[in-house]
Amino acid sequence: MNRRYGMVYMGSKEQILHLIRYIFEREYKKRYFIDLFCGGFSVSNFALVNSNYIVFANDINKYLIALIKAILNENSDLKTAKFNWVSREHFEEVRDNPGKYPDWYVGFVLNVWSFGINQRHYLYGPDRDFYKKALHNALVFDDFSEIKKLKELEDFTVPEIIRNVDYKRHYTKRTAFMQKFKKYVKEHEKEYPVLKLLVQMQHLQQMEHLDAIKRAIPHQNRLNLSAMDWLDFYNSLPDVILKEAFIYCDPPYENKSQYQFGGEFDYEKFWQWFRTCPYSVYVSSYEAPEDIKPINFDYKIQLLDNGDLGDNKPKKKAVENIYWNNKGDAEPTFLDQLFQK
Repeated sequence: MNRRYGMVYMGSKEQILHLIRYIFEREYKKRYFIDLFCGGFSVSNFALVNSNYIVFANDINKYLIALIKAILNENSDLKTAKFNWVSREHFEEVRDNPGKYPDWYVGFVLNVWSFGINQRHYLYGPDRDFYKKALHNALVFDDFSEIKKLKELEDFTVPEIIRNVDYKRHYTKRTAFMQKFKKYVKEHEKEYPVLKLLVQMQHLQQMEHLDAIKRAIPHQNRLNLSAMDWLDFYNSLPDVILKEAFIYCDPPYENKSQYQFGGEFDYEKFWQWFRTCPYSVYVSSYEAPEDIKPINFDYKIQLLDNGDLGDNKPKKKAVENIYWNNKGDAEPTFLDQLFQK
């Protein structure tokens, strides 16, 4: 399960896709898979690539859905935008005035260039903006003009064999480039402590992960994308589809960081719907009301409040539970029978 299926996203399910497969095994008789909170698209993409389900993927964040569509349609403007530096000022301009830009571009900027993918705060601190931009231009465009202005980097060089690689075509250049830079940092960390803040190029890593969504391109004929409130979307689906479907929900985690769009999430309304929905519904969550019990669980690296990137501190862990509303005609799997779930 090491292959990536979606973009880097708050609460991404990349690390529990084996539990998603477990759900698929229980629901193999169904024709439709409904992903009410598709987020970074990893679960929906996993369904497209690893099953024959017709997939309905929905998220209230219209900019995110527009970005997914742009990736799947191989939008030429996105191909260019991916490699351009986005300044703090431009990030805030896009965040505060989204109507001035194409929806896919808003989704791109707010996801790739925000801290912790929170879509609110710029990715880098003001003490490292210029340095990061200098490294970006050197790596992506082989432009060392800004690096040469920095005393801390005046001796930094990279071999011609690396400089001659086109990063736009070969993302592996980032790894080779940054290995060389990290060696330089180690040699100069006492003289220039600021260099220790620059050993990750998070925006490029997050941008590269967008390409995982392209795995869905051959399967687009089975994909339906929507940008609606979760309940409105559910209510828009006809019974003829719902009767042959199972529903997966990954709502915002309660008492955790909230997303930029959609306002306050009504957990009481959601769990009441879960209890009464006549169709098979699965929810991935760290917690649920006391009367709702999990059917399976696994440890998942918590993607929220993880501290500083690259700080090498132990990351928090939380139990990721899968809850089922006991509706529909799911078939117990071997694991269900073994553990009497």
